[in-house]
Amino acid sequence: MSVDQTSPIKRCAIYTRKSSNQRLDHDVNSLVTQREICSAYIKSQQYKGWVELTDRYDDGGHSGSGLERPALAQLMHDIEAGKVDAVVVYKIDRLTRSLFDFVRLIEIFDRQNITLTSISQAFDTSDSMGRMILNILLTFSQFERELISERTRDSLRTRKKHGLVHGGLPPFGYISTKDGLSIDKAEAAIVRFIFKKFLQTRRYTAVMTAVREAGYCSSVKLTKQGNARGGTLMSAGTVYGIIRNPIYVGEIRGIGTTYKGIHEPIISQEDWEAAQALSAKRKKRPADARDTKHFLAGLLWDDLGRKMRLDLNWHRGKTYCAYVSSNAYWSQREYRRAYRCNADNLDTLIFASVCDFFSDRGRLRSALKGLGVYDDELHELSTRGKAAAIRLNNTPSEKLEELFAALIYKIEVGEERLAIYVRSLELRRFLLWDNNSIFRGRPADWPCSDTRYEFEVAARTVTAERWPSLHIKPQSNSQVANPDKKLVNLVQRARKAQRLVEEHREWSIEELAHKQNCRPTFFARLIRLNYLAPDIVTAILDGTQPTTLTRKIVLESNIPTDWAIQRQLFGFSAPERRIAPQQLFGRGMWPTATK
Repeated sequence: MSVDQTSPIKRCAIYTRKSSNQRLDHDVNSLVTQREICSAYIKSQQYKGWVELTDRYDDGGHSGSGLERPALAQLMHDIEAGKVDAVVVYKIDRLTRSLFDFVRLIEIFDRQNITLTSISQAFDTSDSMGRMILNILLTFSQFERELISERTRDSLRTRKKHGLVHGGLPPFGYISTKDGLSIDKAEAAIVRFIFKKFLQTRRYTAVMTAVREAGYCSSVKLTKQGNARGGTLMSAGTVYGIIRNPIYVGEIRGIGTTYKGIHEPIISQEDWEAAQALSAKRKKRPADARDTKHFLAGLLWDDLGRKMRLDLNWHRGKTYCAYVSSNAYWSQREYRRAYRCNADNLDTLIFASVCDFFSDRGRLRSALKGLGVYDDELHELSTRGKAAAIRLNNTPSEKLEELFAALIYKIEVGEERLAIYVRSLELRRFLLWDNNSIFRGRPADWPCSDTRYEFEVAARTVTAERWPSLHIKPQSNSQVANPDKKLVNLVQRARKAQRLVEEHREWSIEELAHKQNCRPTFFARLIRLNYLAPDIVTAILDGTQPTTLTRKIVLESNIPTDWAIQRQLFGFSAPERRIAPQQLFGRGMWPTATK
């Protein structure tokens, strides 16, 4: 069948979904069947210009109750990037079983002019009758899903009311029998040891250290497939899970309540209540402003992947606020220092950077293009940037937290720069915002359509008294020093040229260059050498710079003001940020974690 040359090409994406993981490893499964049927239908529509995309959007083992599915998320990103013209599914419930989620998807499809086709349910979403039929089908799909969920919950609740554990591997300290859970005496002794140590030390990491020093490991249990799990050293998370599990006091955890189990408890009720009271006191606070006006809590991460939280300290009656990296276990194991940023300074910098982003028409247009906005709409929205910056400047401080939570996806803090990720959907809405109410965005749309625009800010915000921002180390006697006299002389002449500028501000660059006995262009290059990173300058003075670094390279380079780029440009390694191991052992850190 030939393609009608007058028909425009319609790029069709096939989306398939299967709720369970069964038979996914087989060559022929439900996903393959759905794809083959949809592919055959697309071929039958070739005369209309339909073309199947080679990209696969298959969600195996994902429920249709929500939109948090990797293949669906990739499909929505490709739609917003303009790579898809039509979405083809075998049945509409493969796309979603929720009427509310379907309405959100259709809104996005309409905005991007995407056609939705269901092979086994003939309908056309271009008219009101087709939409009504589609909504009726989705209503029954959602009803069926809710019935299945209710039956499953009722079955689980009934088993728990009778004191029975429903499926899964038995918890640590127990083994599964025909009559239910039975105590494993060796593991039960470890559980009692964990509770005893927690009540003594009042810290999870201290309990973990004590458990490891005693040589205790998690039990080895077999899954239904015969795979062995466990047998490893206990982490602080494992210790926390044991202390918080009511199974050890003879109860079974339910939704918002617990049920009396028929199994024998391992610890006493008194020890359980004391441990839960202590655990409640040690519960981490959420990343919020903590009764301050700092609006970035919950959005900040460092460039090593650690969450940053607001930390408050009091000294001589004054409150000091800082954003500090979380004490992640892997960073303890690698002896990584926590990042610490002055909260007032970082808030001001981020606020100014976002306002500058709105005022920069070029960056704003790039972000809007990522959303799929072009032509007249792109021109109209890009002209609203400066007005949006003014509205942001006029927003009361108490409303900034909600506004930034909607507009900003996250902010990554690095040693030399910041990376700010803006939600493209909310960017468009903020540009059209009337400013008559608090801007909160639409969180329900984020999982299914959350393209983000990233821009960087070259700034040093990570500071600490024990972690200076200048990487200057004293020269040791063991260092092999061979200073390059030409390089050293160049640095000294640059310092002299800078002092000349400071002492004779009324002179022109020609007069300054004449005083320095050089040409104006050479004088300008000398001045730029004063912006070299301090650790590069000290390496030149000590003679420990890379052997490839010469006077000609330094003098003729267009030296950037970014110190991190300078180090890469001239062959220097980035400074390491680590804590000496002895600083951690006193705080319950397990020494063998350094291996």
